[in-house]
Amino acid sequence: MDGKIIGMTAALGSAASWAVGSILFKGLGEHLSPLAMTLAKGIASIFLIALMLTITGTTAVETRTTLLLIASGLLGIALGDSFFFAALQDLSPHILIVLLMFGQVFTALLAVIFLGEMPSLTAWLGIALVISGIFLVLFSGVTQKIQGFRLRGVIFGLLSVACMSISIIIAKPALESVSAMQALFIRMLAGTLGILVFGAARGQISGWMSPFKQRKLLMNFLLSVCVITFGGFWLSLVAIKYVDVTIANTLASTEPLFVLPLTAIFLKEKITAKAIIGTIITVMGIILICFSY
Repeated sequence: MDGKIIGMTAALGSAASWAVGSILFKGLGEHLSPLAMTLAKGIASIFLIALMLTITGTTAVETRTTLLLIASGLLGIALGDSFFFAALQDLSPHILIVLLMFGQVFTALLAVIFLGEMPSLTAWLGIALVISGIFLVLFSGVTQKIQGFRLRGVIFGLLSVACMSISIIIAKPALESVSAMQALFIRMLAGTLGILVFGAARGQISGWMSPFKQRKLLMNFLLSVCVITFGGFWLSLVAIKYVDVTIANTLASTEPLFVLPLTAIFLKEKITAKAIIGTIITVMGIILICFSY
């Protein structure tokens, strides 16, 4: 299969996984602190990825590649994920996704400046349609969600966006010489160790882990981690490995399209006409991006 098709499909798969993961983690955030969720998610993910690597095998990794992935993991996972979970405690998934949309523009600018990426005019038009369509989908129900708005959550959300965007730019050159799964393992290990050292220094690890004594919470958490690890994280690395960061990140930002039916089914929210129109505009943008290659 063509690498660009793999990359674009992976980006859309990552968006769907994050949509499911956001809903799952929203409920867990009521019982766990942001740092506890980041640490526990990292530990569980490391074991899952290590299991996969015993099956798929590994290759030697250059020192430069390892350092880039470590830096990417500390920024995107240790800091970015912690800020994301902190924001999720103060904001609804709907409002948080609005904030994360700004990350797509920020990442695209960083990719142009630091990676020399320059999407075609058709691709830029597709990107504009995707972002416009997603905003229309999100704001179609914003009046119902505005009560969940808190300044602290917005600040944490923006910090999460900055950390994640920079971590993606750092990871892109490293993926040229290593598989996405192996890169994910190094990033996850670095990010988790960063949180572990921080928690140990403050003597908070036992307190973070105590809620996991509840079997039901633990099982729900492990399910959420599986979705995010192999769907959200791994597929996002597959995407930026095979296509430009600008394109991969834009397609991965279609998460609201997947949140829409999920909230309608599980949260009984009504789908508005604006949301449907926004979805159509976004799909048109995706088609343009695909045909720009």
